[in-house]
Amino acid sequence: MNTKFLSFTLLFFVVSFSYANEKPVVFEGQSLKLKGEWRLIMNDFISYSEIEESTNSVAIELPNIWNEVMWENEAIGSFGYGTYYRSIVYPSNLPDTVLAIEIPEVSLAYHLYANNSLIGQVGTPGKSKNESKPKIDYRVFDFSVNSGDTVTFILHISNFENKTGGLWYAPTVNFESRMINKFERNRTIKLIILGCIIIGGLFQLTTFVLNPKEKSAFYFFLVCLSLSMVMITRGYMTIMDIFPDASWVEMKKTLYLAIVLTGPSNALFLQEIFPDFFHKKAINTMAIIGGILSVYVLMVSPRVSYTIIPYLHVYNIIIGIYLLVCLIRAALVGKYGTKYLLIGYLAVFFALLHDMLSNQYVIDGYSVEMTYFGITIYVILLMFLIASRYHFAQKGKVELSNHLKKVNKELEDIIERRTKALRDKNKIIESKNAELQKAIQEKDHLMAVVAHDLKAPLSSIQGISELMGSNLEGQSAEFNDMIRKVTIDGRAMIENLTELKVFEQEDCEIRLESFDIKEFFDQKQLAFTSAAEKKDIDFKCHLDSKPKLARTDLNILSRITDNLISNAIKFTPKGGEVNFRLKVSCNQLNMEVIDNGPGFSERDKKKVFRKFQRLSARPTAGESSTGLGLSIVKTLIELLNGSVDLDTAEGHGAKFSVMIPL
Repeated sequence: MNTKFLSFTLLFFVVSFSYANEKPVVFEGQSLKLKGEWRLIMNDFISYSEIEESTNSVAIELPNIWNEVMWENEAIGSFGYGTYYRSIVYPSNLPDTVLAIEIPEVSLAYHLYANNSLIGQVGTPGKSKNESKPKIDYRVFDFSVNSGDTVTFILHISNFENKTGGLWYAPTVNFESRMINKFERNRTIKLIILGCIIIGGLFQLTTFVLNPKEKSAFYFFLVCLSLSMVMITRGYMTIMDIFPDASWVEMKKTLYLAIVLTGPSNALFLQEIFPDFFHKKAINTMAIIGGILSVYVLMVSPRVSYTIIPYLHVYNIIIGIYLLVCLIRAALVGKYGTKYLLIGYLAVFFALLHDMLSNQYVIDGYSVEMTYFGITIYVILLMFLIASRYHFAQKGKVELSNHLKKVNKELEDIIERRTKALRDKNKIIESKNAELQKAIQEKDHLMAVVAHDLKAPLSSIQGISELMGSNLEGQSAEFNDMIRKVTIDGRAMIENLTELKVFEQEDCEIRLESFDIKEFFDQKQLAFTSAAEKKDIDFKCHLDSKPKLARTDLNILSRITDNLISNAIKFTPKGGEVNFRLKVSCNQLNMEVIDNGPGFSERDKKKVFRKFQRLSARPTAGESSTGLGLSIVKTLIELLNGSVDLDTAEGHGAKFSVMIPL
């Protein structure tokens, strides 16, 4: 009998006898996805030799979870341990080689056998929570195969942490070189894309740190962060390349946090970019909910937080539909960049939607490539939008700069013309000023001549009047007194005008000298006591001085004091009182002259220090008043860098307070 025929017949009977409960599939040299029926034995880790003896197994269709599978008339539930197995036939027409099997996520730890050989593991499966060490990873394991072999894949799986257990997704078998090349290629591409997204996010975060007003930069960083966390925790598990020792808890928290942040971060970013098309309160509400859920995910165990994941998927779908509607509205009105952004948004929206639905086993298929393909398109178009906005901002800046240069040139021309006009006017003003100065000088010279020429005849008239006074009686005597008073007033006015003119000159010299304060005070008390007694006025003097010597222009200080005291005596009625107070301390002289005369009205107070002002009050004994005394006082005080203040009320006297630095 033909030996090949005998070998084939023997292989057929062996396979048929050994795996009556399982239907092996044939590997035909192409990628073979082992979806469909697998066999499952719960509450036992059986070996390859024990499979043919086992009659107690159930069928389970992949992709799926074991939760609802009936074992011994009861649903398995979330937690437990068991053995999955399925066989493939490697045809005799293919040479001996090395194959590889790609195992996606398994909940929550497993050992993988090819017949009797342990070819790989993730975590440590155990028959209790204490014995098992949970971990999730996306791995490729190789194994040798000979022509005509039947290979049975056996997975010892345990789950005591996650809400869903078992072999979630169907493994894939292919030649080792193809599988490894595909795995490495996809992982490399994913790492490159992930790096670009992270760099783009960090660049925008730096922009925000340097300019906190750029909120869109921070929200873009959040978008990149959330999408990066999705990418590293799905499919090829890039998180394991970056952090090889990451635990199942850390990986799951990262994934759940990404699910929480994806919707709100995109909402905040798009609202900042297109504020007119998004409801701010709605977006803020999404952000607040996202923040609360983020804290919840970080604080509690994934075993607990997993219960809200289906609701989070629904929440993200609602956010996604809302953002999609808003973007469509913006695109319809022609908002710049929305059409391209809409393409990227649709790509990532449907990719993540597919991923959510496959995660919940609503649809068949594993969306690894779809997810990061959609994320890549979306992020590229987001970066394109930001770059375009920056380009237009720079273009607008250049246009504005050019416009400002043009405006500045026009302003410079206008300023130059007006400056020339001002220079011409200044020349005219300077010419007029020169003429005015000349006129003032001529006026001053004329005034000096007139003052000099008037003083002599006024003095003569006053002398003659005084000689005649003793020989005149009646009306003639009265006329003579009037003549004498007029001449005295005229001479006083001339002297005051001459004196004021001298003090008002810019080159008026201040002669500082030291003087004895007590001696100065005694001189003034002695000089004005006699004048006060003639009018029956009580002249009171008070001195408070710590230093004995002071330094200022004694002549000017004396004139100030004389004018204030003489004015007070002049306007105080018979029987009145005048107080002269002098206090020197801390390099400052404070003088007060107080009388109980008629005082000044509010109207008088406004003009009391002006020249030639006729006030309502009159001297009480017919003394002369030129209207220049207080004007001279203020001028002299300002020469000494001092100040004067008047406190008065009509009918209640006056108080002059003087401060002069020493």
